[in-house]
Amino acid sequence: MSRKPTLLLLAILLGLMPACRDRGQSDDGHGHTHEASGGHSQAVPAGERPTVAVTHWTDRSELFMEYPVFVAGESGRSAIHITDLIDFSPLSEGEAIVVLRADEGRVLLEFRDGPSSPGFFGVDLKVAQPGVYDMSLRVEAPGLQDLHQLGPLTVHPPGDRLPADEQEDEAISFLKEQQWTLEFGTESVAERAIRRGFAVPGTIRPRSGGDALLTAPVPGRVDPGAAVPVRGTRVRSGTVLARIVPRSEDLSDGAGLRAALVEAEQAHLLAVQDRDRAKRLFEARAVPERRLDEATAAAVASEARLDAARERFDRFEALTGKGASSAVFTLRAPFDGVVSEVRFTAGVSVEANEPLLRVVDPEHVDVVGAVPEASAANLGGVASAELELGRGPTLSLGEPLAVNPVIDPVARTAEVRFALDNRDLRLRIGQAVRLRLLVGEETSGVAIPESAIVDDGGRPVVFVQTGGESFERRPVQLGSAAAGYVHVLAGVEPGERVVHRGAYLVRLAAMSTQVPAHGHVH
Repeated sequence: MSRKPTLLLLAILLGLMPACRDRGQSDDGHGHTHEASGGHSQAVPAGERPTVAVTHWTDRSELFMEYPVFVAGESGRSAIHITDLIDFSPLSEGEAIVVLRADEGRVLLEFRDGPSSPGFFGVDLKVAQPGVYDMSLRVEAPGLQDLHQLGPLTVHPPGDRLPADEQEDEAISFLKEQQWTLEFGTESVAERAIRRGFAVPGTIRPRSGGDALLTAPVPGRVDPGAAVPVRGTRVRSGTVLARIVPRSEDLSDGAGLRAALVEAEQAHLLAVQDRDRAKRLFEARAVPERRLDEATAAAVASEARLDAARERFDRFEALTGKGASSAVFTLRAPFDGVVSEVRFTAGVSVEANEPLLRVVDPEHVDVVGAVPEASAANLGGVASAELELGRGPTLSLGEPLAVNPVIDPVARTAEVRFALDNRDLRLRIGQAVRLRLLVGEETSGVAIPESAIVDDGGRPVVFVQTGGESFERRPVQLGSAAAGYVHVLAGVEPGERVVHRGAYLVRLAAMSTQVPAHGHVH
């Protein structure tokens, strides 16, 4: 989403959606119950009961609930907001069931209702007897069965002096209607083991043996009747890519090579026979040893000439194709891949060894990192690496394939190479990427998603969710990062929830000068 539409949508939502803020402190690190106790001396005028806001998380859902302070015999409507933490969407079906238990644990009352709109459940509660009850909320919906234990609920006697509303803090308001409409998500702060690392630029390159430059084997002309492949064409191993018709003076080369091979075979046969005869005569003391040495040397030399003639003829057969009826040289794809370069057209004349095409394998590539000279001392300790793909998840590269300790005299960098299975073709050969090289041993510490970090005037900050619709800006001190997470040395505590999707939108809400001042309409 571009910044301009985001600002416009945020402004509309802030202007239209009323505010509900949580007040108070967290009770157990997972939920926030903001009900005042009975120790206040200030009485509340008749007909006005303060509102209590409760926020509670489980591994599967978030409950944000608002209800009036309860008085025995008087009805009160609870405004319940339920978010599915799998995708942070509003729960649009099922039932919200409020359960009150007496001191001995037996169920005293159950109140239930379905959603009036996605995410919103309005449940009316009326308790006849004053006292302290244990309150919980059960979620029963297709694909989601969950239980929120909310702790004690005080039901005041009629005429009792009720507590006054607590003073609101300076929390940032970001309403459920905005959270459910825009890209939004939170995650609990937890301990995580991370290995120290440092970032370097990198490039996607063909793997070793996955890049072939095909050249003309002989001077000649590209077959004018054959189709010329285009760049990007996928080819299989053995696919014919070009045919070269040799020049006229080269057309008899095949016959000449065959004749030279036969001549070498006959010469070698005579030389071997002469050597064997000289050996028998020497053994019969009919000739001197020098005669045997000369015959043996001649046999060895003839064998070498035969090997050379056979190699030339075999190469000719390989280029022209076994059983070919004419001296046409065929260029074939050496492996499955893609034609990345084409340097000829049909019918054009070419010289021997002139580059004609390039074939690359895009499915098995190498990621090559350029390590600056100042960081080259860490190359020996590189245990693995991660490939950073924009705002998406990082991609683990495993152990390095090769580390080149030699510094490039021009770029002043050293190379470290990793193999990557790229069958999904997510990355392109030649693409510039960013690597994080991981070194040393893993250390454990408080960690949050890197996507939760917002650059606020050059300072890293996060937004901590203190209640269903309340957030707090926290500057943080960062440590090592890996696998999409970063250690936080100061600023947040385990169990707190940070915004890791849509954090920039919460920052925009914090910067807004328009503060809504009315409650939700359910």
